[in-house]
Amino acid sequence: MRILYGYSNCTDKTYKKIVSERNASAMQPDQKYHGLLIKGFSANGAELRCFSGLPINRAVTARKWVSEPDEQEGNAQFHYISTINLPGIRQLMIFFGAFFGVLREKKDSETYAVCDFLNSAVSLGFVFACKLRRIKNIAIVTDLPDMFDTGEIRKKVGNYLLRRFDGYVFLTEYMNEAVNKGKPYIVLEGHVDENVPANDTPLFYENNDGKKVIVYAGNIQGKYGIRDLTEGFIKADIPDSELRVYGKGDYDRELMKLAEKNPGIMYMGTKPNDEIVREEQKVSLLVNPRPSAPEYTKYSFPSKNMEYMASGTPLLTTKLPGMPEEYDPYVYLIEEESPEGIAKALQDIFSRSPRERIEKGAAAREFVLKNKTNVIQAKRIMDLLMTLK
Repeated sequence: MRILYGYSNCTDKTYKKIVSERNASAMQPDQKYHGLLIKGFSANGAELRCFSGLPINRAVTARKWVSEPDEQEGNAQFHYISTINLPGIRQLMIFFGAFFGVLREKKDSETYAVCDFLNSAVSLGFVFACKLRRIKNIAIVTDLPDMFDTGEIRKKVGNYLLRRFDGYVFLTEYMNEAVNKGKPYIVLEGHVDENVPANDTPLFYENNDGKKVIVYAGNIQGKYGIRDLTEGFIKADIPDSELRVYGKGDYDRELMKLAEKNPGIMYMGTKPNDEIVREEQKVSLLVNPRPSAPEYTKYSFPSKNMEYMASGTPLLTTKLPGMPEEYDPYVYLIEEESPEGIAKALQDIFSRSPRERIEKGAAAREFVLKNKTNVIQAKRIMDLLMTLK
């Protein structure tokens, strides 16, 4: 099978170069998401030709001309579309680069296209070129147009574009119900690296320093439940406990003030993803307090939950509507979404024996490595493509 892949990312090598320009250390979720999928396709024997506008804009670099050499990694060839780094002009050049790139590609009966729907310029180029070439084209949909907060025009363009694909990969079943008009689809909540290192240090801090370390790593915005988590942690008053928070957002200043008054709360800032992943394997508990009531949660599945489960450390999370029931036995659930409810959940978890908590985390890791790796999920997408005759 030959896959033309349209997105806005790059190899990890080139990404590190770009990150050094923007003076940032955190890996964007889409870089990891698509990078793992591409490796999953390659592991299943697919040949890939990836077209990218690169994750660069005026906020990232002052370069007016953006151009990177093509790269080859295993079965995947990466072509980076050269652009003038100015709003509007950049998007137009990416569109034409993707459009003519697909037109020039060789095609046979086993050639298909896969697009990151959120990258409108690449996706539009792919949609028009694939129609002309009669190449079946599916969209990876990780957000819906009506959930965009960038204005009505982008919503209309997004809905127009979404209807032009031949099939879909959705995060949740609710997404399919909202936009699909009977075309083939699969639900793929996310994926973990099949090569994620084993957890050889469960409860490391608890066993060595006596510290029950709890970690939240992600977007630090009040609407994502971080305020309830910090207040719930304080109310729980668990002996020898520590809450470490990684990330940035609109709550970080308030969090720093809270940390000054509460020595058990530590704001860690942003760190490289591989460093955070190693840290996640050493702590006692990982938490995702995202509220389940907002409408958007029906159309999302936090990639962070996948990463948490793969770590082998137990996860405490809210029962998000987009999370299938098959996950429930492998996580601890916050029954009441409030500081009091989080405090109660924390107290309950730490009343359990360390062995029981270790076994909970190990079972979660086994579940995602058996069912949700990048190689397994890429194969499901390839099977979907094969149905589009």
